[in-house]
Amino acid sequence: MSAPPPSPAPRYRIRTAERRPSPPARLAAAVRARLGPTSAAGRAARALLLAVLAWFTLRHLLDGDFRGIYAGLNLVLHEAGHLVFQYGGIAWLTAAGGTLFHLICIAGVGVAFWRQRDMFAVAVALWWAGTVFIEAAPYAADARAQVLPLVTVGDGPVGHDWYAMLEPLGLLAFDEVIGAALRLLGLATLLLALSAGAWMLRCMHRAARTEPGDL
Repeated sequence: MSAPPPSPAPRYRIRTAERRPSPPARLAAAVRARLGPTSAAGRAARALLLAVLAWFTLRHLLDGDFRGIYAGLNLVLHEAGHLVFQYGGIAWLTAAGGTLFHLICIAGVGVAFWRQRDMFAVAVALWWAGTVFIEAAPYAADARAQVLPLVTVGDGPVGHDWYAMLEPLGLLAFDEVIGAALRLLGLATLLLALSAGAWMLRCMHRAARTEPGDL
């Protein structure tokens, strides 16, 4: 009786697991895909704008009372926010509406630039948001003393926004701490936006070198 034929040797397939990029790497790739125009003129204009924003940032770092040329636009949007939110009939929300509306407008601008695939402009919008926190800081710190000049729209009484926000929350005693925190948040936002803008410019230069002609 002949022996049964040997069973075939088992075949093994080695599968190498694909390493998915980390969330920061995926975010960086998404940003690179939305850099915006990388032509020589576009890069030069963005570099000039970044230099101007860096100069304004330095002024904010060195002088807590500095107000840039954008302060007027910020004031208009702030006061418009009070008018928009006053229709809700909630006093606290009306007081907070100036800053909320301002940040909502900036967020809308950032989303619009994201959809236009211009991430450098998104970084500029982020820088703009930093100025909102910086300009709110001294008024938050002034909630108890109320010595800073106030602006309002119309002929109604002038109220202190941050007093109206902090007093109902029982945070009035921390007004100076909140003001200092807002200033630090604003400065950190300015520096983050500048860093992001500089990184994007570097990516634009690399893209321009690797692709024939200007985009």
